[in-house]
Amino acid sequence: MILKKFLGEIMHELGFITHEQLEQSLKKQRKIFEQVTLPEFLERDKLIREARIAKEADTAPRLGQILKEMGFATDSQLMKALREQESFVDIYKAIGSEKLGIAVEIISMINSTLNVAEVLYHLMRHANRVTGSVSSTLMLLDLRTNELVFSVPTGPKSDKLVDIRIPSGEGIAGWVAETGQYTLVSDVSNDPRFYPEIDKITGLKTKSILCVPLKAKSKLIGVLEVINKTDGTVFSEEDAVLLSIFASQAAMAIENARLYGELKDRLKEEREMQKKLAETEKFSALGQLASGLAHDFNNILGAIMGYVEMALYDLEEENLARQSMEQVLIASRRAKDLVRQILAFSRRSENERKPTRLSAVIREVSTLLRASTPSNIEIVQKIEDDASAISADPSQMHQVLMNLCTNAHHAMREKGGRLEVSLSSIELREEDAADFSGLAPGSYLKLGVEDTGHGMDDKTLERAFEPYFTTKEKDVGTGMGLAVVQGIVNSHHGSIRVKSEIGRGTRFDILFPKIEKKMLPENETMQNLPTGTERILFLDDEAPLVDIGKHMLERLGYQVVGITSPKEALDAFKANPDYFHLVITDMTMPYMNGDVFAESLMQIRPDIPVILCTGYSDLINKEKALQKALKGFLMKPHSIRDLAGTVRRVLDE
Repeated sequence: MILKKFLGEIMHELGFITHEQLEQSLKKQRKIFEQVTLPEFLERDKLIREARIAKEADTAPRLGQILKEMGFATDSQLMKALREQESFVDIYKAIGSEKLGIAVEIISMINSTLNVAEVLYHLMRHANRVTGSVSSTLMLLDLRTNELVFSVPTGPKSDKLVDIRIPSGEGIAGWVAETGQYTLVSDVSNDPRFYPEIDKITGLKTKSILCVPLKAKSKLIGVLEVINKTDGTVFSEEDAVLLSIFASQAAMAIENARLYGELKDRLKEEREMQKKLAETEKFSALGQLASGLAHDFNNILGAIMGYVEMALYDLEEENLARQSMEQVLIASRRAKDLVRQILAFSRRSENERKPTRLSAVIREVSTLLRASTPSNIEIVQKIEDDASAISADPSQMHQVLMNLCTNAHHAMREKGGRLEVSLSSIELREEDAADFSGLAPGSYLKLGVEDTGHGMDDKTLERAFEPYFTTKEKDVGTGMGLAVVQGIVNSHHGSIRVKSEIGRGTRFDILFPKIEKKMLPENETMQNLPTGTERILFLDDEAPLVDIGKHMLERLGYQVVGITSPKEALDAFKANPDYFHLVITDMTMPYMNGDVFAESLMQIRPDIPVILCTGYSDLINKEKALQKALKGFLMKPHSIRDLAGTVRRVLDE
């Protein structure tokens, strides 16, 4: 029996009304309170409003009257409940001030913390003290199984009882949990509800039991049971009242502590979500910035690469300037790949796969690393297979290797060490495939990155590929490096394995499926490129791009009209629609975008083939261009080979 201040609780515990009937009557009572409270008070602060409602309760019908009017209770039931209430008050008054003082002291300790473990510790430490019992047990209700679980037992051999479960309705504790009423058993040998299995476990003999429910806001959370008085007597009604008061306050403290714990967990989850949201917003901002820069940067690269390519075609092999120009072209292609990598990372473009030699990526990354790595770190290459290729995005392979090598560098930056990058061919057998998740037996290129740094322990190793997990200090690492590496490897149908040992270093092995395709040449002679003599209208708002585009096409044999204004280009086409065999247009231009320009042309002459070029645009891609009946699509910066091939294909269709 919990502290009986309210008639409704007594009626419920005596079995006169159900929990639902009690809730209905309480709602009706509150509605009556609000009806007699002035509207201006109901609009005030919640605490003031509740105080005003409480004041008006003096003139409103009592709960007993409402229960009777709703047909939930009879006069005799109400009278019995009132006598029970008075009896409780009489017992309460008879309790000595010393015992009440002890109870108040203990309740104060219980309510002094919001830590569940501390609440339970104080509760069970003093339960025996309140009732003068030999032992006590807190049994919490498992809502999933509806079983009572021995959670915090005290007394002799209590360690044997931890986590023992009592089925619903079994034993005295089960009866208390089911009925919500306390019970006082002076002699358990005469009570059929007694559950003797516990005595068999402890080897002790139970004589008398006092068991009370633990309720928080009418919600059962468990039971509190005390066993055998230390002085050999039996438990009294006074003990029951004291333990009920104690249990009532303890239940509220437990529930508050539990809710506080849940709130802390939710706040922690919310902070994590906010952190991830901030990262997402940061990447979104990066994506918007990247898309804006990509268009302008690719236009600049288009002019640089175009002029360099044309210069290379004019330079003799023995010319000393040729080597420098080739290096400019290589750097420009690297910049082009870097733009595409940034766009892919910010989810603004698709990755471009082509036959790729990892040996070339290793050499390029090693060159970059040597320029930025301290001299106490030795960089070693072991390339056993220089010819084999994989189908990959070269810029992403560069990113994978740079991330792994940067991590290795960080692990050795204090004491120095050795960084080894290796490449070899392997035949993965079925019995070895288990080491590389998701791979079938076959031919693979194995990329290895090994350092002699501080290594990782097992716990760190388990979380190495988790997004946002990092062991680096704040503002040094984002925790995204290895997660990105794993994502790239998986998207290329590869697999990554890591081994590490504290003080010895770390090794990453990555397997990529080999392909048998021929590598595409980076440079071609003009004689190997497709040519033609058709007339082409070339439109771009950037004068240097018009100039180099016109220059390239004329070197391929075409007759070209180059214009920088969409309006002028449209007027030129209207003047003689049948003169041009093909139109090449930029996408993003002042006053009129390329797709709109193309539609205007096709309204004049539906069969005119149009190739659309763009440095980058959110509005267009290859698929959208084809849907608009455009015949070709080129991403800037493009090579003369790409331009020649696309133009000839479109003209021949």
